[in-house]
Amino acid sequence: MTVTRSTAGGRRNSRRIRHEDLVRLRMTLGRLGRVLRQQNDDGLSYALISLMFAIHRMQPATAGDLAAGEGVSPPSVTRSLNRLVELGLVAREADPVDRRNAVISLTAAGEQERQRILRSREVWLSDHLARLTDEQLHALLGVLPVLELLCDPELP
Repeated sequence: MTVTRSTAGGRRNSRRIRHEDLVRLRMTLGRLGRVLRQQNDDGLSYALISLMFAIHRMQPATAGDLAAGEGVSPPSVTRSLNRLVELGLVAREADPVDRRNAVISLTAAGEQERQRILRSREVWLSDHLARLTDEQLHALLGVLPVLELLCDPELP
């Protein structure tokens, strides 16, 4: 398989990557993401946790903003928001600019829960990184800039 990338001048660079390696990379990164997201022991669903993190990033936000940001339907976001409000993790208040809309933000309890989830994931990751040799850890940390680059939405 050839990976093709446009350069700033419109020129294309091509590099060969074996299909097996591409599949292995995709599956490994996906699996690691899933495993990290599962490091939560309080019964909140992935959808609720994802919405809490989106609210943190975007707050204050409207339900429409959140639906667009999460790529889900407004009714789905509304159901999840109702559950988060019931749990005391999220607050809805009238939008001071447009009283027809509500702005959503995390409550203090919601921020504490978000921090707890992050700590739980970091503890899991730290425990698993401790299993690596110094050389393995150094190699892993060396690819962080490349992985961060892959996450850049501005890449072609």
